[in-house]
Amino acid sequence: MITCGIDIGKGKHAVAVVDESGRQLVRTRFYDNTKAGAERMLAELLRHAEPSQIHVGMESTGNYWRAYYDFLKGRGCVVDVINPIVTSASSAGDIRGRKTDKRDAESIAEVVLRGKYACRRDEGLQERKLRALTRQRGFIVEERSAAKLHLASLVAEAFAEFESLFEDPYGALALAVLSKYPTASHLARARKSSLAKIVRANTRGKDADAEALRLIGGAKDSISLSCEITDALARCVTSSIRTIMDLDERVKDVEEAIKGFDPPDLASKLMAIKGSGKVMPMVVAAEFGDISRFRNNPKDGSEAGMHKRLLAYAGCEPRIRESGKWKGRKFISKRGSRQLRTALYLLANNIRQWDPYFKAVYERKIGSGKHHNVAVFYVVAKLIEVLCALYKSGRNYAAIQP
Repeated sequence: MITCGIDIGKGKHAVAVVDESGRQLVRTRFYDNTKAGAERMLAELLRHAEPSQIHVGMESTGNYWRAYYDFLKGRGCVVDVINPIVTSASSAGDIRGRKTDKRDAESIAEVVLRGKYACRRDEGLQERKLRALTRQRGFIVEERSAAKLHLASLVAEAFAEFESLFEDPYGALALAVLSKYPTASHLARARKSSLAKIVRANTRGKDADAEALRLIGGAKDSISLSCEITDALARCVTSSIRTIMDLDERVKDVEEAIKGFDPPDLASKLMAIKGSGKVMPMVVAAEFGDISRFRNNPKDGSEAGMHKRLLAYAGCEPRIRESGKWKGRKFISKRGSRQLRTALYLLANNIRQWDPYFKAVYERKIGSGKHHNVAVFYVVAKLIEVLCALYKSGRNYAAIQP
C-alpha cells in the first residue's frame, strides 16, 4: 500500500507519495488539473502499486477536488477527502513555519498514513444535485440582499422618509410604489386614483384612498424634494427594483426545483417542527448529508457527544479563549460550513416563533440578557440535540412541553 497526498489548487495540484513507513517514493511535484495531468499522475502511482493499493488523501477545497476525486475513484484507487482544518493542524507543526503547496501535500500524506480522521463519505447523485440547488439558492439570496442594500442607499437620497412610510420597505406595496414613483418628487405629483389602484392591488383590508393620500402627503413633506439629481436617481431606483424582482423569480424557480426532491429523512424530521417550512430543512439536510457519520467519535469510537460534532461541523460550537487568569469572551467558531450555519440560524429563528419548546429556550436566554443572535444560536444548539435524539431513537418530532 502506498499513500498519496494531494494539495488541491485551481489550475494544478501538488502531489506527494510515501510508502507505509512514511519514506518519500518520488519527489513532490505538480500536476495540471486536466485529464492529461491526472493520467500522468496516475501513471507515476501505478509504477509503485496496483490501484487498489493506492490510498489517496485530498482536502475538500471548494469544488476543485471533485474532478481528481471522480477520476481516481473511477480507476479503482482508495480516495479520502479530508477536512482542511485537520491537515492544516498537521502542517502547522513545521518548526520553521514553512507553508508551501508541496509541503501541504506532504502533510496530507502524513495525515492519511496516521489515520484517525473522519473523511468525507461518498455522496449519492441525488444528494449532490440537491446540494447544488440549495447552494445556488443561497447565492441568489445573497445577491438579492446586496441589491436591497444598494436600493436602500439610493432611496435614502431620493426619498429620505420612504422607509418610515411603510411597514416593510421591501414588501410588495413598497416596491410597487417605487417602481411607479421612484423619488419623492415623483410621488408628490402622483394622482390619488392611480396610487390608490396600486395600493388596492398590493394590500388587503386597507382603505386605498386614505393610504394613497398618506403616501402623497409624506412625499410632499420630504426633505428630498430639493434633490438635484432626481432623474438620475429615478433611473437607478427602477433598475435596482427590476434586479430585485428578477432575483425573486430566480429564488422561486430554484425553490420549486428543491421542493421537487423527496425529502431526506433529516429534512422530514425538521419539517415536523412547526414553523420550519419546506425549504430550510432541505438546505440543512443537503449540507449535513448522512449524519450517521457523526454518530461515533473518530478518536475512540464512542457515541457520546454526537450533537457537539454536528455543531462543530456547522461552526456553531463555542470558541473558548483563556490564559491564566484571563478569560476571553466566547464566540461561535465559524469554522464549518457557512451555508449550513446560515440555514440553521434562519431555521432556528423561525421555529422559536412557533414551537413552544424552542420559544421557551429563546425567551430564557433573552431574559438573562443575551443578544438576539446569541439567543438564536442557543436555539440552534438545542435543535441539534433534539435532532440527534430523534435520529438515535428513530422517532419523529412531537411537540415538547417547555
